[in-house]
This record gives sequence, structure tokens and C-alpha cells, in this order.
Amino acid sequence: MKKTLMILTALFFLIGGAGLAEAAKAPKKSKKPVRKTTQQDLTPIEKIDSMQPGFAFGGNIDIKMFDMVNANFGETSDWYFYPVYRMAVANVFGKKNFGLFADVEKPGYANITYPFIKVNELYAKFQQDTFYVKLGRQLFGDVDDLLLGFQHDAVTLGFDLDSVDLLFFVARTNLLTPWNTGGNIESIIGFTPYFDLGQDMGLKGYLLIGTEPITITSGTPPVSKDAVNALILVGGKFGMDMAAGETGNFGLDAQLGIQFGMAKTQADESIDATGIGIKIDAEYGSQTSQDFGFTVAGHLVYTGGDPDPLLNTKTGFASLNSLPGSGPGMFSKIQDGAGPYTYLDGNTASLKVQNYIGVMAFGLSGEFSFNQTIEPGLGIWVYSNTDDGGESLGTEFDVWLNYLASEVVTFYAQFATFIPNRDGIGWPPSPAAGPNSASKFLVGSSINF
Repeated sequence: MKKTLMILTALFFLIGGAGLAEAAKAPKKSKKPVRKTTQQDLTPIEKIDSMQPGFAFGGNIDIKMFDMVNANFGETSDWYFYPVYRMAVANVFGKKNFGLFADVEKPGYANITYPFIKVNELYAKFQQDTFYVKLGRQLFGDVDDLLLGFQHDAVTLGFDLDSVDLLFFVARTNLLTPWNTGGNIESIIGFTPYFDLGQDMGLKGYLLIGTEPITITSGTPPVSKDAVNALILVGGKFGMDMAAGETGNFGLDAQLGIQFGMAKTQADESIDATGIGIKIDAEYGSQTSQDFGFTVAGHLVYTGGDPDPLLNTKTGFASLNSLPGSGPGMFSKIQDGAGPYTYLDGNTASLKVQNYIGVMAFGLSGEFSFNQTIEPGLGIWVYSNTDDGGESLGTEFDVWLNYLASEVVTFYAQFATFIPNRDGIGWPPSPAAGPNSASKFLVGSSINF
């Protein structure tokens, strides 16, 4: 069956198949937390953001095949068929004060069971002058965000002023905690104001409070009681995107987060959750002519870890970003939420890279454009563990190629391999076992409408 699907898919590629073009590229780093502006032919998200009356729709069809080789997922040298059909719609009624937005998809992934329809966003928005309310499933943050990124049910209140957007939300969630108490963060209260600093710059602030209910058992004789742990994150995200010379463009994205908690273990021990996270992405691009253009970028992530997790209750920094694709490199998360899939996933470092937990990552990437049609690229990432001495986790190499057949149709291929460190102190748990490299090869095609 899989061989048949592989042959049909290959034929589909040859005659002009479909998929999500952006999925083929190395992760693009957001240069600036951009606010939407009114324009003609608005996309659905631009329509609901600007509350311009009328209906808008868009979508994509994604057909791809991929092969993964590692110790913890699938079979060696076995190809997997992965189609995704996605649609987004928005309608703003009457006098620009009420609108509906929906973003849904039908995913399919190897032999993993998915719901028939995956709801990415589905909410109603009411706006009166500068005040707005959104109710329903919503997207917060983006894949490049160090501090925030999830899709869950929420109530959002905001004031959209001329140069400031004040946003408050309360969300029901299920997110990772930096400590191990057997549960997850079940709700988050957030205040994320955005300040427009001009045409080329913006600043976003963060105050996030996540809560996790637990049961504490202590004393002689043991007595159990219910309690609530709290994780608090404060920080900021500065973005800049400006011209550099006649043909160039320079982008900078700098993020800082400070984490602390009011939390206890299930044995009533206080948890020290103080930590810091830093993420910097800088890129320079130039379109020297219609025939040639390029973009080069550097990336740095540092999050504090636990100096000795076996001897104390201190815990490292942990991002609240659970979006598919978040984390550095192509080996961050697999497409559309099926989970991470590197050698790291079966070891004590399983979530370090994907959720920025006590990790230092340095990356370099470059992408080129020929005739605005062919886009090859390559990248390298080096990962280290900031827990217990800072040993190396390993190195990742990425190569990709996009062919833009038209404004809506793209064909792509990508390859990535992760080479783990075999001699790290305390990682992997059994260095003598000789961890093998993890690799992925993917081919696909896309149509966006």
C-alpha cells in the first residue's frame, strides 16, 4: 500500500501537485511583530484583524512524502505519505463590529491517528471603536517566539490604539511545566502589549502566569492537600526590519525572557524555577538583480538549566511555545503536531531543543534565489546542554530546495541529519551504546489559493 501511494505521489509531483510551500524552507525568523494594515484583497486573517466588512477565504493543499531514520520513530528506510487539506475563512458583518474566523485542516500522517478535522482557530470577534473581544479557539505567538505559542480556547480583550495594541487573554491550555510534578499547565493569564516604534521597528511585552493544580502529600502520618503551582514569565521581543543600501534588507529579532515560579513538588518541597532565556535572530538579504538574490542569517538561543538536577529542586527555563515547528532547526517538531522525532526524543534531553529547556543553540543559514524561481538553501545548528556542565548534544545539518513553478504552485525537497555527541558527560544516558544519527528526507508540492 505504501509503495502504491509513493508511486501515485511521485506521478502527482510530475504533473503539478500541491502542499504548503513554507513547510519546505528552513524556519523563517520573524523580523518584527507586525500589525496588519488595510489593503485590497485581504487574506482571511487580515480581514478579521482589520475588521473590514465582507468575506474572505484562502487555503492550501499539501502533498508530501518523507522518510525518517532514527532509533525511536517508524521503520528504517520506510516512506510515509502525508497529505494536508487546509482552509481559512473570515466574514465581517454590518458596520465592522462583528466577525467570524475559522482555520481548519484535515491532516494525515503516516500511521498516526488524527481527528477527522483539526481546528487551528475558530472564534468570534466583536469590536467597538478601539476595544475588541475575541472568544473561541485562538492562536497565540508564532513558531519563532521564545516565550509564547499555542492554539487553545481563550477569551481575549484588547485595545487597538494608534501606536499601541493592549492585549489581555485567559486561555485553557495543556502545556509543559519546567518541573516534573506529573502534570501540565492547565490555564494561562497573559498581558502582551505591542508598541509600534515606527515603520521599521516594534516591541512586544510579555507577562504570562500559568497555573497547574497538584496534590501535595507530607507529614507524619502523611496528609494530602490540593494546591496550585504557578509559573510566571516576563519579557520582551524587539523586532526591526529596515533597508540596507539600495538592494539590501537587514532584519533583527531579539527576545529576552525571565522565568520564576511559586511552586512545590508533590512532597511539599519548594521549587526554584528562576531562569533566563535569550533568543537572537539576525539576517541580511539582497536582491542584486532579477536573476540573483540571497539571504544569510545567524541564530542564537540560550536558556538557563539546572546545574545538578539529581541533587536539588532547581529547574531550568522552559518555553511555553508548543506550536508545530517551534524550536531551532528542521529537527524541532514534525509537521502539524505529530511530535518531535530526533534521537534526542528517547533520552533525558528529549524536550531540550523543542521547548528550549536548558539549551544553547547556535545556527547559521543561507538561502539563494535564481531567477526568482529556484531557491536552494543550507544550514547548520550546534546544540549544547546548559544543565550540569554544558556538554555538547550534537550537530544538525540542513539542505533544502524550492522550485516556484508559479505564484501558487511550488515543488520542494529537504534533507536534514542530526549527529549526536557520543561522549557527552551524562548525556546520552548510555554513551557506550553508540547513539546513531537521525535523518529525514522529504519531497513535496504545494498549491495555495
